[in-house]
Amino acid sequence: MSSNLINNTLDACRTAIAVFKDRRRNRVARRDFWALGTDECMGLLEDIGMSPSEFDDAMHLPYAAKDFLTLAMRSVGIDPDNFHTLEFAHDQFMSRTCITCPHRRRCHSHLEAFDFESHYREFCPNKDNFSRLLRQRMRSLDGRKPS
Repeated sequence: MSSNLINNTLDACRTAIAVFKDRRRNRVARRDFWALGTDECMGLLEDIGMSPSEFDDAMHLPYAAKDFLTLAMRSVGIDPDNFHTLEFAHDQFMSRTCITCPHRRRCHSHLEAFDFESHYREFCPNKDNFSRLLRQRMRSLDGRKPS
């Protein structure tokens, strides 16, 4: 029983330290972003359909300084560097959706456990976009098969 209490206490301490480190990384990322200059930052935010206040609010979410969209795409079998993927992601504001997602902690846990592809349909607001990209990829692969 005492070992269980010690383990629970250690887990709580690790969680508190992780949250503290994450908040510090998010503050640094936000500061570095705005250090690029107002014009460049405004252009980047406009590209993803986000206002400055929405960006600042999103940077208070867990793991805000991490790029989960690229990791998530790779996890489900989508090439994030493909031209059509980049174009689709831009048109659907997938980055904005990911950055402002309230499930970032859950997403992080599944990406760390390498089981995101098994669970993302339960919580990811980009799940329909992933499905469309996967269908698009399958259609393009079917088109390349020799007849």
